Amino acid sequence: MLWRLGGWLLAAGVAAWGQVRILGYWWENPLPYQSTPSGLSSLTAEQCGICHQEIYQEWRASVHAHALSDRQFQVEMAKSPETSWLCLNCHTPLENQLASIAVAVRDRSTHQPILKPNPRFDAALSREGVTCAVCHVQDGIVLGPYGDTKAPHPTRRDPRLLDERACGSCHQATAAYTDTLICTFDTVGEWRQSPYPARGQSCTYCHMPPVSRPVALGGPVRPSRRHLFLGSRIPKQAPLPAEHRAYYDLYSSGLSVRIEPGNPAGETLPVKLVLRNARSGHLLPTGDPERYILIHTELLDSAGTRLDRQSHRIGQEWVWNPKARKISDNRLKPLESRTLQLVLQTGGSRPPARIRVVAENWRMSPENAAYHKLTVAYPLSAIALRLERRLAQRQASPAPVDGQAQHLPYLPKQLP
Repeated sequence: MLWRLGGWLLAAGVAAWGQVRILGYWWENPLPYQSTPSGLSSLTAEQCGICHQEIYQEWRASVHAHALSDRQFQVEMAKSPETSWLCLNCHTPLENQLASIAVAVRDRSTHQPILKPNPRFDAALSREGVTCAVCHVQDGIVLGPYGDTKAPHPTRRDPRLLDERACGSCHQATAAYTDTLICTFDTVGEWRQSPYPARGQSCTYCHMPPVSRPVALGGPVRPSRRHLFLGSRIPKQAPLPAEHRAYYDLYSSGLSVRIEPGNPAGETLPVKLVLRNARSGHLLPTGDPERYILIHTELLDSAGTRLDRQSHRIGQEWVWNPKARKISDNRLKPLESRTLQLVLQTGGSRPPARIRVVAENWRMSPENAAYHKLTVAYPLSAIALRLERRLAQRQASPAPVDGQAQHLPYLPKQLP
């Protein structure tokens, strides 16, 4: 059959019935049907969690577990249900997870798929979105980073799980199908253009932090990795379950900020903000073109009263009708530094005491959220970091170079 991992279709025998060329891109097919390995009763994550309990709890908190149930994804599919077959191939990637499978299209149109019912559809597995079996099961064998465990099921070591090939199947999809239907997910391509491949650092280096622990109940303590995949740290649900909050503290923002105040001039204070993509192996932000970062710079007096506030947006801007096109893109490349020259107003009546910088990750704009009716109980943003620089003693409190010392845990709203 054909095995799609990390953006490649790897030939291994005869193609499965759902693995056919449609318009030429690998994501137009789901991953091939996978049988349940001997020793297991199903492919579900719940089954895996019987032994891999800690990993299972992490996955439950991950965005992968919400790949199908995510409200933004659901409203996007509802806008154009005739093209949902394309999207589902990444949000529920296994053939087992699809009630019907596209085998062709009419007139080379993505809006006219020829769908065949899937007699091997597993509804429970489908609800799990990007579940364990998507990466860890192939040909009735459980794939892992070791392959030497005494498990109740067959195992095999697969090094692709630790590099970009496992992620590129879904996080690398760029195509223009129609004037308004485009795929713009170039995360792996961005990583390939960065310095990190030469350093041997791929996706798992940041998105799956290392941890030493038993991988399964009763197993030895050995190097493992978290299965959280929390990129922007914006949750998919609100309120965030209390048991998930600690997971978000394991991730720092890829952005660092340095505050460099100048000399006051009348009722103004010049300030340099040095922004750096210090810890992301891709553009910042990446993925969905609606994502952006808002950086708020505030000038405060000794009582904490705001004297001035200025905001700066980092991200892409698109127009979607009548033809989708990108009109601007000021994202930060890996390790790129950029200096913002600001002039803050002091007002003259109260001396400024400190500068505060707050960076927020945004899933989409409030206007787009309102259009999609996603303004109630759906997190749109999270605070990535907050820095302060006191002005009373010019050298007393320099901002940390990388911003980690004042990295904040998840907060769902902007500061006042």
